[in-house]
Amino acid sequence: MQKSMLNPLIRLFSVGTSIFSVLLFYCNCVSAKPLNNYQDDLGQVTNVNELRDADPTDWAYEALKSLVERYGCISGFPNQTYQGDRPLSRYEFAAGLNSCLNQIERLIASSRSVSAEDQATLARLSQEFAAELATLRGRVDELESRTGVLEDNSFSTTTKLNTEIINYVLATLGDQKPDGNEIDEEITFSSRVRLNFNSSFTGEDLLSVRLQAANITSPVDSGGTNSLALNFEGNNENNVEIDLFYYSFPLTEKISALVGTNGVLIDDIFDVAPTMGATYDSLSLFSAYNNLIYDNGNQGGAALGLNIEILESVNLDVGYWATNPADPQPGNGLFNGNYATGANLNISLLEERLNIALAYLRAYQGAGTEYDLAGFVGTDAATDPFADRANAANNYGLAASFQLLEKLAIGGYGGYTTASTIDDNADADILNWSAYVTYSDFLKEGSSFVVSFGQPPTLIDSTGDAIADDPDTPYLLNVEYQYSLNDFIQLTPGGYALFNPNGDADNDTIYVGTLRTILSF
Repeated sequence: MQKSMLNPLIRLFSVGTSIFSVLLFYCNCVSAKPLNNYQDDLGQVTNVNELRDADPTDWAYEALKSLVERYGCISGFPNQTYQGDRPLSRYEFAAGLNSCLNQIERLIASSRSVSAEDQATLARLSQEFAAELATLRGRVDELESRTGVLEDNSFSTTTKLNTEIINYVLATLGDQKPDGNEIDEEITFSSRVRLNFNSSFTGEDLLSVRLQAANITSPVDSGGTNSLALNFEGNNENNVEIDLFYYSFPLTEKISALVGTNGVLIDDIFDVAPTMGATYDSLSLFSAYNNLIYDNGNQGGAALGLNIEILESVNLDVGYWATNPADPQPGNGLFNGNYATGANLNISLLEERLNIALAYLRAYQGAGTEYDLAGFVGTDAATDPFADRANAANNYGLAASFQLLEKLAIGGYGGYTTASTIDDNADADILNWSAYVTYSDFLKEGSSFVVSFGQPPTLIDSTGDAIADDPDTPYLLNVEYQYSLNDFIQLTPGGYALFNPNGDADNDTIYVGTLRTILSF
């Protein structure tokens, strides 16, 4: 405590009222919080006995009692404590002094008596702390002015707008596509823009509406195989569209629900991020997700979901997705068209250093479905082993991550699908897996170095009149550096290589190199 504050304390303690000493207690109480948080954290005290830590044996107890019961300018913490032994700054002392000055001015205005000694003491304190009091009044005036400007120019009292802009400078390299044609090696520059309108009406719910425009050139087109798909890709020729619409809200303290009519993906309900770490933002779509689960083809339409907290470290997600819910024609609609339904169990252990996710999806694909089984990154045989015939599939997923060191993590996922045609004339088994290593805060805080390697969805077994198995196993290696320039801009140089494209060792290796920027604000 500064010496200039101790001198008036000694003088006032020798006086019967001891206003200064109690002001010291008051300012000590508020010193733990910034000045703009006083109203949220302190409550007016009307009787000194309301303060659990105010002991009659305290040296300033009578002075505290006098200011509480006589002048009513003392506040306490919500837990009914006063905490009068904390250090304070001169500005915090001035805040307490200002409170009592205002209260005594009100008492004088209402013709209630205030002792001459008290008035003299406050006059001396007002003079000594004139600079601090003036600064505080200036801060209050500035806050009121800023608040008025914000209220006058507020976009909405319930809605927040945030924007994400993703740009790719990209090149696909190699000798030939799997179909024998030359790879399109021209360098491209493309982008995706999203405007997210997030509204809350109770503080615990969320209405999410997203507008999107994109023209990202996919390596799938230039390289000729789905396994080359980018994360965050999409192309609607830069036409603005409503890409996402859902509402989530709490049902109980432990259960929340989600209802969506458009664009709801599986990872909007299933909690993927805890088990994937930095790979969630990987350049390659295959590296970012277990595609047999989280990028299953039967998503992007309407959805119903529940998130249930079983224990503090155990959460269960349950969801249902319908691909064409707005189409009333036979074989479509909310419950008679393509759908996926299932559950995702997340378990955190060892103080969240170990995370495990177990997932199951039951999916149905009608005849002519473009992406039947393997999400968006499988080989041709894994994507459509039944030549567009109606089928049903059971999809199983396991993901895990482990924080080896403070900045070093390892993890991965595996997915397995068993599927059959509705007429039971064909069966197919599909497998994918990926393993990764991430090093966070590499060279700069907030940046990550990521390496992942795995097998994209591959048809490993088929019976009946299904398409023949993939003759060889494809592998994808992804290497990237997610550099955080600041809180709003991330730069990611890197790329990936696909070996044995489309499950055939005779096909040439294909490479994708890119510089991605993500702007979020």
